[in-house]
This record gives sequence, structure tokens and C-alpha cells, in this order.
Amino acid sequence: MFRRKKSSNPVRKKVNFDKRLIDRDALKVVQTIAKAGFEVYLVGGCVRDLLLDLKPKDFDIATNAKPEQVNKLFKRSRLIGRRFRLVHVMFSARKYLEVATFRSGQVKTAKSGVIVRDNCYGKIEEDVVRRDFRVNALYYDVRTEEVIDYIGGLEDIDSRQIHIIGEPLVRFEEDPVRMIRAVRFQTKLNFELSNEIKLSIYQQAPLLSNISPARLYEECIKLFHNEYGFKVYERLEKYDLLKHLFKQTRKNDFIKIALNNTSNRIKRNKPVTPAFLFAVFLWQAQNERYQLIKQKQRSIYLAMSQASEEVIINQIKQVSLPRWLTARIKETWMAQTKLEKMQPKKVEDMLASKDFRMAYNFLVLRSQSINPELKPVADFWTKAQVGYKPEDIYSERRKPRSK
Repeated sequence: MFRRKKSSNPVRKKVNFDKRLIDRDALKVVQTIAKAGFEVYLVGGCVRDLLLDLKPKDFDIATNAKPEQVNKLFKRSRLIGRRFRLVHVMFSARKYLEVATFRSGQVKTAKSGVIVRDNCYGKIEEDVVRRDFRVNALYYDVRTEEVIDYIGGLEDIDSRQIHIIGEPLVRFEEDPVRMIRAVRFQTKLNFELSNEIKLSIYQQAPLLSNISPARLYEECIKLFHNEYGFKVYERLEKYDLLKHLFKQTRKNDFIKIALNNTSNRIKRNKPVTPAFLFAVFLWQAQNERYQLIKQKQRSIYLAMSQASEEVIINQIKQVSLPRWLTARIKETWMAQTKLEKMQPKKVEDMLASKDFRMAYNFLVLRSQSINPELKPVADFWTKAQVGYKPEDIYSERRKPRSK
């Protein structure tokens, strides 16, 4: 394990953050841990974003209290993780705050260099060098209203650059996910990656294959469910990282328009689902496979179904997809043929289907990009929805047949 440069004399910067940008529940957690006599700070991306006048989406907390000690302080909390032991303090079914104990530089690695265990606890001076990028290694003391910088994160924010803590080749070997995180931060913050990071990514992109498909699923959601998804996509492609996430995917106008559409929906606070983007990313591969299978398979339905299954199976070898998500992807693909036929007798059934909206949006974006010939079809389904009320269809079905 190499040694990373650290400082025992941190820079302390007095900052009066806008209280409206700081999560109240995060403050409660910090205050509870501090009241119990422990050292505790807001840390990482939330501090970085506050310094940039951005509203943080997540608030992480670091303390010298052990996970078991933190767990005892909160009635609604749970211990999670084996590789990294953490505490989740629960506030609702969907909201929790993550509390981590300061870690030392001692880690257990596999032969590949990937960290498999990191539960050796230490001091804040040791914890800082276990973090990934300098802009993410800033601590905020709520009590004194000071940002504490041991490693040069404040300098990087001023210069709008991203440097990794330590030697990039070693840090990416320890955790290859740091490479795609670097690209995401570069795009989100509009910062520049250091030359060392760029060179290391080009050399070590294949290491992403060492990461479990389940973990990469969560990272992919973070990569593309935001207001800058297509820029992330292009940079992943530029750094040769995309093929290690989506080897069956090649850039086209459909992907571009879908990612921009997702970003616009997020800006307008409209709901989005990862199933839609995965369906878009894999549509070309599914189509190509379908064309081959239908030469031997007479049934269009069976050929579509087989092609869908094969493409999805190949994808989950790289990025694991939950069953509910693969089911929605397949349903969206299978619905395309039904929509394209525009059968009058099937219109009401299609409109009443729970999968219609996603399949329809998928069709519309196809007609606006790779399949302009489908514009009349998209227009047909747009007009079919005018004045349509789902309850009308259901009430009609409940009426008894006349004898």
C-alpha cells in the first residue's frame, strides 16, 4: 500500500453557508452525534456543492464514533455493508442519511488490487487520504462554521480542477468505479480533469470489468439520471469507458435525443425511469438481433421475444438490471410492433395498457431521430389519446353483454 501525502495542519476557512441549502435532518444527525461527545462533520460532495452555491442532493456525515456506537444513538437506523461498514439513519421509506466512521490507511485488497475490506478505523487526518478526489475531501464543522481542508480541495475548487488523492494508477486499481465518478464530476461541475487522471483512465478502463454488475447498476443511474446525461455519455465514449458498461451500445441520434429528453424532464421535475434509458441504449442491438432471428423464426412475436432475452442477458453480464426493469424494457420493445400496426380494433386496448405511455414516448423519440418514417404512426397515437379517459374503457368492459 503506497503512502499518500497528508497534512496535520489543515486549512480552516470560515464559511456562512445559506442554511436553506443544508438539510435539516443532516443537521439533527450531526448535532445528536456531537451531543454524545463524538467528533462529527458534514463531508464530501455536499461541502463541495455548498462552496459552489449548488444545492446538494446528498449529505454524508463522518465521525470518530464506531458504527455500532452511532447505531445506538438513533432509534431508526441500521448497520449496512461488509466492505465498508456504515450506518443509515432512516427518516422515511425513501430518505436516509449515511454516517461513516473515520478510516485509517489500512485496507485489505484482492490480487487484482481492488479493495475488498476497509473497516480499519482511524483519525480524520487518516480518513482524508482514503477519499477519492481532493474536491470531495472537505469537512464542514457545523459548530464552528468552518470548512476544513487537509489535502488541497479548496485550491481545486478555486481553479475548477479535479485531482485524485494519491497516485491515479493505484487509486483506480483499488476501485475502478472512481474512473466513471471522475467523468461524472467533471461534467456536473464543469471542471477539468488533471492530465494524470486522463492518462490513467485511458490505461485502466478495462479494470471496470472487475466491478460487480450490481454495483455498476447504481453507478449508471447516477451517470445518466441528471441534467447533463448526454455530455456524460460522450465523455465515457471519449475515454473508452462506455464499452465496459454497454458493449452492445453505439451512439446514434436516438440515444442523444432520449438522454436530452430525460435531462429536460428532470429539469421540469417530471418523473423518469432507468428502464426507458436502458431500453434506448439496447434498442439497436435488439433490432439487429431480431433481424437475424426472424430469418429462421416465422413468428414475429417469438423472434422479438428471443432477441430481447438475448440482448438483456448479454447486458446483465456487465451491468445488473433488476427483474422489474428488464420486464419493462421488454414490454416497451414488444409494444413497438403493435403500435406500428395501428390496428383500429386494438387502439382502446393499447391506450388502456399500463405500459402504453412509456412505449408511446419511445415511439415518438424514434420518429424524431432514427425512424422519421414513423412520424405518421406517432401522430396517429398522439391523436388517439385526445379526449381518451381510461375509466371510460374500464366502465365499458364492465357492462354486461346484451342478450
